[in-house]
Amino acid sequence: MEFQGWSDGLALRPRDYLGEGESLAAAVAAAGPLRGDALHLFTLGAATTMARLHLGGIAGLRLGPDNVMIGPPGQVSFAPGPRDSLFPASDVRDWADVIVFAATGHRPGDGADLDRLLPALRAVIDECRRPDAAARPSAVDLVRVLLGHDSAARAATASELLLEAERRTRPQEPAPYEESLVATPFWRKPAYLAGIGIGVAIVTVAAGAVILISGQASPPQTGVGDVLSAIGRRTATFRQVTEEPRPKRRAVAEGRLSFDGNAPATSYDMELTCGNDASPTVVSLVGSRGVAGGVPFDADRPPVEPCAGWQAHHVRDLSSPRTIKGLLDAAGPDVRVTGADGRTFAGSALAHRVRGEEGQATYAGLPAEGPVRFTLRVDAQGLPERLELRMDSRTGGPQIIETVYRDWRAFEAIAGETTSNG
Repeated sequence: MEFQGWSDGLALRPRDYLGEGESLAAAVAAAGPLRGDALHLFTLGAATTMARLHLGGIAGLRLGPDNVMIGPPGQVSFAPGPRDSLFPASDVRDWADVIVFAATGHRPGDGADLDRLLPALRAVIDECRRPDAAARPSAVDLVRVLLGHDSAARAATASELLLEAERRTRPQEPAPYEESLVATPFWRKPAYLAGIGIGVAIVTVAAGAVILISGQASPPQTGVGDVLSAIGRRTATFRQVTEEPRPKRRAVAEGRLSFDGNAPATSYDMELTCGNDASPTVVSLVGSRGVAGGVPFDADRPPVEPCAGWQAHHVRDLSSPRTIKGLLDAAGPDVRVTGADGRTFAGSALAHRVRGEEGQATYAGLPAEGPVRFTLRVDAQGLPERLELRMDSRTGGPQIIETVYRDWRAFEAIAGETTSNG
């Protein structure tokens, strides 16, 4: 079935332009304005779908709360209909008005309080609503900003940016697009593009907006408190099990961790068993300096082999108290209490937003793409007892990581193992 030219171009798969799910207007009427991760995923998903359509030569989308549809988290589609404009700049302005409605429940000029928007989101909206259409950013520029790329990352191609956005908003699905040739509308030709500012200002003003728009700085309001303050300067015994169902792999780490807020990173001494290893490997990790089975390694640049050296920095990244706090901060007010005694908390945070353990030179980050779903159990003092993570690894497979913490006690320094050469 064709809808006035909606059958050509890169974006033409049904889920991208047919109205799956419910309209934004209906969703806001039922549950109120979007916030936190829901707002960020909607904002990025809508910009990505718009960019795909523009790259396919389709513009004049007549975007509004009634024809922008919300599916599963991060999936945004546009109901097909007649087009009324030749230029994508009109869609960009309409997109901004849709985001204002999503965030406030009101249309611009109809009671929307723009002062209530977070500064980064307000900056994006203002750029998109410039009276001079040629000064508005392109849809691809919006995706770049919402992914958190600054102007130094402009070398990334449009295809690379959109594929990254789709991995973040649709983590359970393979990259769906194959490029096909379409006629180039004149608004995409060099003579037209040369006269457009393509949103350089928006990249400068709103670099890092991916964090600010979704409210990452807001702490959880559920009473879980500051886990780092609860821990203070302590040592615990821990056991972490990592399961990868496809392909079936398993890693187990057991030992102790020592946390000191003034140290560059949490320190570990442990025994680590990877896959089919016959026996565990003794591993020590202090800051970024590690020794696995007598062989030194750098946790900021972990080796692929042996497995213990490569796995050790993941153990740290997925169990450190700093990472627990990073998960809670990234999930923000969406963290919810699931235990009857008020000591079990659950939430979801996008992996690229979680700021956890840091090495001496570089930030490692979670080894995951898309959302990280977590459940945290704490004791009466607010000290972690159990942390479960469910996520997709950067290699593409699902992972389940469970860390159990026991015997939180006074701080014990970990000196680190020596190498086999002394």
